[in-house]
Amino acid sequence: MSILLRIAKLGLRFLYLLFRPFPVRNKVAFFSRQSSNIPLDFRMLAEEIQRQSPETEVKFFCRKMRRKTNILTYSIFILKSLYHMATASVAVTDTYSIQMCILGHKKEQTFVQIWHAVGAVKQFSYQCLDRPGGQSSVLARAMDMHRNYDYVLCTSEATRQFYAQGFQMLPEQILVKGMPRVDYIREPAPELRERFLEERPELAGKWLLLYLPTFREGVARGAAALTAAFAGMEDVALLVKPHPMSHLTVAPEHQVGKGWSTYDMLKVCDGIVTDYSAASLEASLLDKPVYLYLYDYDEYQQEQGLNIDLWQELPNASFREAEALVQAVAEETYDWAALTEYRKKYIETGEKNNTEEITAFLLEQMPSRLRREKEPVEV
Repeated sequence: MSILLRIAKLGLRFLYLLFRPFPVRNKVAFFSRQSSNIPLDFRMLAEEIQRQSPETEVKFFCRKMRRKTNILTYSIFILKSLYHMATASVAVTDTYSIQMCILGHKKEQTFVQIWHAVGAVKQFSYQCLDRPGGQSSVLARAMDMHRNYDYVLCTSEATRQFYAQGFQMLPEQILVKGMPRVDYIREPAPELRERFLEERPELAGKWLLLYLPTFREGVARGAAALTAAFAGMEDVALLVKPHPMSHLTVAPEHQVGKGWSTYDMLKVCDGIVTDYSAASLEASLLDKPVYLYLYDYDEYQQEQGLNIDLWQELPNASFREAEALVQAVAEETYDWAALTEYRKKYIETGEKNNTEEITAFLLEQMPSRLRREKEPVEV
């Protein structure tokens, strides 16, 4: 471990000692490094917490690390996060949280991981240490990667084993409670399609196909081949939405446009193309054809690895060549039975209210002292 990293960890732990003596309150604190905006899952949980338990305080600490960061504002952000983590009954994260993983929690607190992907198509974290597409084992130990969680939530029994390996936790700590975004994706929203076509009238009457490539090297090669292959299909419009971390350049006619989230575009479009992304699972909830473009399958399997054999799960919807995928779209035939089985296997919670159940679980983690404070006093 470098000297600077040791100093940073010691400094963080020293600062936390200032806040640790503060009592735990009836509060849920959310932490994310995925985005500087509040993630959809967090927003949905916060709204449901206020519905089920209006007296419960909710705090968000969402900030994506950037190369150019204002040291003063970031320091204030960290100090506030340490105080609220020290005083929250429940802390929730959707990625690696420096505060939660390095500092740990008091015995009356509960730390919960709600991973930012529905399922684990590709291997991640401790499953792929020291691979080209994974983290360094030295850095993982130094940063206490994914330590101190009490529970991790997932959407199926099939996913439980992948999460247990990825987070290095016991299978019984992985709970099949679902994810809030499952509820959002399943909710019909025909007005989104209408609004999108008002912005892009040139696409009216066309079959809209959304391409969602996962983040990796060489993605530009695959995207170029796919857009070229669809160039001759006048009745199909291929729209490309790059991964948030990607620097993929997309021609104007293939761009989605600003202000359109992946979840909204899943509802807008008629079909979805992806690869090793959990977007294939999310899209399976919509009863729309899902195609897998696996042009670099062998390379990806070697560099990062996969948990799910996509060729076996969706054999008639998986393609190495862009031209074969185009032909499948043109033939307008699809193996719906395979997609249904894929969804049922990896999203068992697709027919229930995920947000309501997860919120009830989080509120159950409040220490008994705080729960008693919420109960009416008999006179």
